[in-house]
Amino acid sequence: MPRMRSDFLEIGKTGINWSAGYVYEEFLSVLRYRSGIKTYHEMRDNDPVVGSTIHAITQILREARWGVKIPDGGSEEDKIFLEENMKGMSHTWMEFITEAMSMMTYGWAWFEQVYKRRKSDNRIVWKKFGTRKQSSYEKWEINEVGEVLGLWQRPPPNYQVVYIPIEKSLHFRTEPNGENPEGRSILRSAYKPWYYKKHIEEIEGIGLERDLTGMPMITLPPGVNPNSDDADTIATITAAKRLVSNIRRDEQDGIVKPNGWEFELLSSPGQRQFDTTAIINRYNKEIAVTVLAQFVMLGMERTGSYALAREQTNMFYQSLESWLDGIASVINRDAVTKLFVLNGSTRPIPYVVHTPIRRFDLKEISDYVSKMAGIDAIELDTDLKAFLKTYARLSEFSDARL
Repeated sequence: MPRMRSDFLEIGKTGINWSAGYVYEEFLSVLRYRSGIKTYHEMRDNDPVVGSTIHAITQILREARWGVKIPDGGSEEDKIFLEENMKGMSHTWMEFITEAMSMMTYGWAWFEQVYKRRKSDNRIVWKKFGTRKQSSYEKWEINEVGEVLGLWQRPPPNYQVVYIPIEKSLHFRTEPNGENPEGRSILRSAYKPWYYKKHIEEIEGIGLERDLTGMPMITLPPGVNPNSDDADTIATITAAKRLVSNIRRDEQDGIVKPNGWEFELLSSPGQRQFDTTAIINRYNKEIAVTVLAQFVMLGMERTGSYALAREQTNMFYQSLESWLDGIASVINRDAVTKLFVLNGSTRPIPYVVHTPIRRFDLKEISDYVSKMAGIDAIELDTDLKAFLKTYARLSEFSDARL
C-alpha cells in the first residue's frame, strides 16, 4: 500500500498546554488568566523598583525614531503613502508604540487594525490601531495544532463578548515561548523576590508600628477565669482581645479600662535578629537583575564603577533593541503588507524601520567615520549623512516626529 506524502501535511502540534481557549503553560495559578494580569499590574504600579524599571524601558524605547525604507524595486510613491498612513491615524505613532510596550508587563499586547477610505483618492488607509487592554480579554481562539486564531474579549462597560480574528489584529509578544499567545512577561522571574519582599515589608510595617507604640498587654482582674464557659466572661475576654489587636496611636487613640483591669504597653526588648533593610535590598537587586536593569541599583550603593554601569547599560540596550525589532517585524508583516494588499499593490512594498537606541559618544563616532573615510573604507553618501544627522538629532525622518 503506497504511503501518503506528508510534505504538505502538518503532523505535529505546537505543544502548548491549553484547553477551551485558556493557556496553562504557567505553573503558578496566581499568574494565570485574569489573576496573572492583576498581579503583574500590582507589581508594576506598587513596587518602586519594578515601576522604575518599566518606566526606564518605556522612556528609552520612546527615543527611537521611526521611518520608512524602500526595498529594491520599490517606489518613492509607496514610501510617501506609508509615511502618510503613519502620520494620519487618529492617534500618534508614538502613542501606538507606547501602548505596544505594555507587552513588557503582561507578556503580550493586542491591537485591532481599523481602516477607512480616504476621500482625496479613495484609497484604503489606516484609521487607527485600536488598543485592546489585557484586562479585557476573555479567552483565546486556538486551532487544533495550537496556533492562535483570534482573541475573545469581554470589555467594560457592558461586558459583552466580542471576537477579534488574528487577520484583523496586531499581536505583540516579548518572545514566542513555543507559540504561546501570552508570551512571557519580563516580570515573570521577578515574581518570587517581589512576593517575598512585599510580605517582608508588610511585616516590617507591623513591627515598626508595634515598636513605636509598644506591645499592648491587658491583665485580667483577680477571679476572672479565661477558660470559663460563662457567656458574659467570654464576651468580656473577646472584647479585650479585640482591644489589644486593634489599638493604634493616632489622633483618636485612647481606651476605657474597666475597674480591676490592668493595661500597659511593653517596649521592644532589643534589636531584631534580622536586618530587614539588607533583605529587602537583596530582593530589589534580584528584581532588577531579571530584566538586566541592575544598573538602576548602582546609585543607591557606594559600590560600582562607571565602567561597570556602562557595560550593564549596553546589555540592557541590546535587549531593548531586540524588542523594538520584534515590534517592527509584526508591523511590517501584519499591518504594512495588508495595507498594500488592500490597495492592490504589486510592487515591492516599503517597510517600517527604527533608529538604534544605544547611545554612543558623538566624538567617538566622528573620529571613527573620519578615519574610515580617510582610508576609503566607507563612503559619505546620502544614507550615511542622513543617519549621522538623525543620530545626532540634527534632523528627523520627517519634519514632524511620528
